[in-house]
Amino acid sequence: MTVPPVQPRTSRWLLTLLAAAFLVDVLLSVGNGRSALGALPGAGLMALCALLGAQKPTQGVLAGSVVLVMSTALIRLSHTKPASISLNDIMLTEVAAGVALVVLVVWRTRPWTAGFCTAALVAATLLATFFRTNKWSSLSELRNLQIGLLILIGSIVIGVYLRGVSGRRTETELGGLVRRQWPLAAALALIFFLDLRLGQAPSQIFALGGAVVASVCAFFAPRAPVTLTLIATIGIAMAPFALYLTGGILPGRSGEDALVFTEVAASMALIAYNIRWAPRWPAIFSSAALALATFLALKFRSLLDNSSTDRGDQFGLFLAFLLVVAVATGMYFRSRDRERTQSVRSAVTGAQQSERLALARELHDVVAHHVTGIVVQAQAAKLVSDKDPQIAVQALAKIETSGVEALKAMRFLVASMRGAKPAGTSEATEQATTDLNADLTAVVEHFSGPPVRLNLDVPQVVPQEVGRSVLRLVQESLTNVGKHALGATAVLVEVTTTTSEIHVRVADNGTGRRQDPVGGSGGYGLVGMRERVELLGGRFAAGPADPVGWQVDAWLPVEEEGPRDDPRTDR
Repeated sequence: MTVPPVQPRTSRWLLTLLAAAFLVDVLLSVGNGRSALGALPGAGLMALCALLGAQKPTQGVLAGSVVLVMSTALIRLSHTKPASISLNDIMLTEVAAGVALVVLVVWRTRPWTAGFCTAALVAATLLATFFRTNKWSSLSELRNLQIGLLILIGSIVIGVYLRGVSGRRTETELGGLVRRQWPLAAALALIFFLDLRLGQAPSQIFALGGAVVASVCAFFAPRAPVTLTLIATIGIAMAPFALYLTGGILPGRSGEDALVFTEVAASMALIAYNIRWAPRWPAIFSSAALALATFLALKFRSLLDNSSTDRGDQFGLFLAFLLVVAVATGMYFRSRDRERTQSVRSAVTGAQQSERLALARELHDVVAHHVTGIVVQAQAAKLVSDKDPQIAVQALAKIETSGVEALKAMRFLVASMRGAKPAGTSEATEQATTDLNADLTAVVEHFSGPPVRLNLDVPQVVPQEVGRSVLRLVQESLTNVGKHALGATAVLVEVTTTTSEIHVRVADNGTGRRQDPVGGSGGYGLVGMRERVELLGGRFAAGPADPVGWQVDAWLPVEEEGPRDDPRTDR
């Protein structure tokens, strides 16, 4: 089996979790005095083994097993008393590293290898649990076995799930949810272990049913926030009655410690998700119901132990503060999502508008150019067909050529609208090549109107956007000559270059203006030319020439900085 490399993001999250767990262990050890500090080196080495397992799972698990055994021997010999909030005498860092190693080895190795490595790590953990401080009575304490079994099963399930989804090419909806929500799941799991440590009876794990229900609902809350919030409300509300039937209060706790931290954390997450994603009134109703259920569950657990009312009131104020924090968090993210949606919508609208303008310019400049030539040649053939049939035949040949080019351009424009190629970038739309002189010469040779005098002075290499725009300007100007310049007998096309810009001039000597050209006039020719020039930061002018005719002038910069705006709008 080929083992894929672990993503850098996974390694960063693992390092963050291990660092947080080690910080908790350091604080606990310092608070418990010098006798607890001797367990910290083993915890640190175990964290390093987990980081090694991120790249080499088998080696990481075996090294972690050895570290646990050696750390246990050191603790026994030095009479160290580890400060732990997880399993008996097992540091929180060691538990977090063990979970990570089991997940990694199940995820990324063969089943037999994963089974052997997991068994070795479990054996080392059991040895550490029972031998570190000689607490042989732990064999009769089912609580630690329950917690350890729960951790092991959860780690294996996560590893199997990751193994199943790692080979998929597309991410499923559940896979995306797990990828987004697993930090919340890890945080709730750590808080759940803290709740378990506050009790001592074997039935402790069954006394936190409401916390389990709320945590599961919080994990899946993005899919159905209102429904899952109501389910969590029912679970939290029923939890105190289950406690009453099984012994009054949480086993091993006093009424003053009746606050279940996992319930509170899961409720905060659910309220934040509700406010963020659900409609306003369902979010308010379900969030209020969950907050009320959490508060009443706390009061009921306190009453079962006859605790003081003052203490319950303090917890109530604490819950009210957390409620405000959860609501504020949800509102913040809701506002941020709204702004992000508006930004994306504006960006999409702008991109669509730019693409429409690019398509419109290409359609007008390329296809209309060929169609105008077809119309002019057809009119000429109609006029001379009786007198000189040979000229009519030549005109038909040109009509055929122009029709083929127009059809070719249309096909590529349709393909660009379907996503095959961006508008204005296909060879069929006559994109400017590296030889602008040849492109302009070809356009002039295929022009069906009056004779054209071509004067070119352009460099061998021209920026692509500038070259394409020069070509389009000349093409559209000649199209306008054929459509509008009545009586024109000569056309001047002049393209010259200075040190900083290219000057394009197209002028005719037409003596009149046709009010209604053949096929009508869309009125977008000059607009499109001006848009092209301004997008590149140039200048554009068009108007009557002196003494007669029409003249188009454009100055396009050729500096290296290119266009001022997004060049994609000129495709």
